[in-house]
Amino acid sequence: MPLFRRRPARVNVGRYKPLPQDPIAPIDRVVEEGVLITASSVRMAIKNRVIVGALRDDLKFDAEALGKAAREEFLALADENTYTAKRLERLGHWAYSPGDANLGDPFVDEDEIDEEHRRRPQVHRALAEALKAEADNSERIRAIVEQARDDAWEEIGRELRARLRNTGYVRETDPKYEKMRAKRVKEFIKTDLARLRVTDD
Repeated sequence: MPLFRRRPARVNVGRYKPLPQDPIAPIDRVVEEGVLITASSVRMAIKNRVIVGALRDDLKFDAEALGKAAREEFLALADENTYTAKRLERLGHWAYSPGDANLGDPFVDEDEIDEEHRRRPQVHRALAEALKAEADNSERIRAIVEQARDDAWEEIGRELRARLRNTGYVRETDPKYEKMRAKRVKEFIKTDLARLRVTDD
């Protein structure tokens, strides 16, 4: 057995080169994406309101009331962004500390703050203005309400179909299918379909 082990040959893996950073997205694009995300959340909120109103409160579909609710959602989120912009402007470079974005560091060099963080107040203000414009866009509000209604009906219908599939009768394999049809119809009526309808009436 050899007394000394041969050292493995060194492999040259080259020199480390940091990956190039992606360019910062233009503010217009950031705001546009923010509006799309907000519109999606508003639509979900209105959809949930439609479902709860139909199933729990027995309310008819009211496009005008739902449109008002959607507009209020946009304005509330616009106010949030305005508040955030003011808070960041008040904190100044304290808000952009690399070590702790919440506490900040009073000794952070302004040059060390990257452009993406530096422009955050501007982004929030631009998004707030865009959301206010969405709130005043009647066509946009109408489209959101209609899509929310369709989504609500699809969700209710999916739940109803799932319940009906769990009756335990399969026509192709169950010889009692026709015999038990009357009983199934009664069970179907018990689900109170009138309460599941979401209409414009």
